[in-house]
Amino acid sequence: MTVIHIMVGGPETELPDLTPYQNEAAIWLGIDRGAIRLLKRGILPHKAMGDFDSINHAELTDLKQKVADVERFPAEKDETDTEIGLSWALEQSPDKIRIFGATGGRIDHLLANLTMLMKPRFKKAIPLVEIVDRYNYIRMYEPGIHKVQKRPEMKYVAFTTMTDVAALTLRGFKYPLEEVDYPVGSALSSNEFTGEEGFFSFKSGLILYTESRD
Repeated sequence: MTVIHIMVGGPETELPDLTPYQNEAAIWLGIDRGAIRLLKRGILPHKAMGDFDSINHAELTDLKQKVADVERFPAEKDETDTEIGLSWALEQSPDKIRIFGATGGRIDHLLANLTMLMKPRFKKAIPLVEIVDRYNYIRMYEPGIHKVQKRPEMKYVAFTTMTDVAALTLRGFKYPLEEVDYPVGSALSSNEFTGEEGFFSFKSGLILYTESRD
């Protein structure tokens, strides 16, 4: 199983404990300041990418000395650094992609990271990508029947409609539903698991699934 961990440059205060992920046989990709962040945590990225406009000359020199594969892009471009990293990750044919450092801080960066999977060219990434921070576990889902396991450290679960959603059904949750339609932008938040697993299904649309803790 090929797992790729992408570290981007969001606030360090939002990062989860990376120890459990360091024990996995994963490929680490550092995006811009995220590459420096990995080095500071004793994680040597397999590759570093970005325009590196958020690091200074000394940090970039140190990065190039320690990481064999550093790919620099111009600051003026049509893609975000995270999108460039995700494109590279998809080329490796992974089974799972986790993204860290993608939340908090600048709201435009957060929105770009949450909505990039809605772009047609990233459609194949939807079932692969998990966004993880200190307080949240986030995934995008396409239509179908989905079984989800409760994460012990998380209390709440939310379903946010990224497009119009048809026939949403929730089972195994405190607030169940049975084939209800919702328009884009509906936030079904502060739900909770009633057991260790839940099921949800819908017939069309896109849903952003989030497990959270305070």
